[in-house]
Amino acid sequence: MGAVGELAGWEARLRRVEDEAAIRRLILSYGPAADAGLADLAASTWTHDGVYDWDANGTPHDSRAAMLRTDGHQNLIQTGAAHIAGPPLINIDGDTATAITYSLIMRRDRADGRYYLWRVSAARWELILDDGAWAVRRRTNRLLDDTGAGRSLLRATMQELSTAVSR
Repeated sequence: MGAVGELAGWEARLRRVEDEAAIRRLILSYGPAADAGLADLAASTWTHDGVYDWDANGTPHDSRAAMLRTDGHQNLIQTGAAHIAGPPLINIDGDTATAITYSLIMRRDRADGRYYLWRVSAARWELILDDGAWAVRRRTNRLLDDTGAGRSLLRATMQELSTAVSR
């Protein structure tokens, strides 16, 4: 391999590392923005037509910040809550990417002031490179409970990601 080919290889590897860092930052910034009540900042991580499918039995939100402006979310953060995303496993394929994380929500009990783990979900993030920046096109959350929906989401995404990684 010549110097030009070697340089192109290094550039491609660096771009991949930069893309993964940008996607990780995007995913990890969503929860703190949501908990701070900064709906517009949280919404800025999504494409304009982004979808948040957070309930297996409900209708997905098709507005970037629709759920963050609901009374339910506002009451949750007023009482005290923390949305925590686990480190994402990311696969980049050109201008699209898929990531899987765990999503934990801690809540504060008003009676005793203690925090407890309220929800544990699998979260699949589908992203697109939009005008030079990564943005969420779709996020699908499924509870890790006895319905099996969370395990199914983890299984399908991990099978997809492991196939991509083994290429």
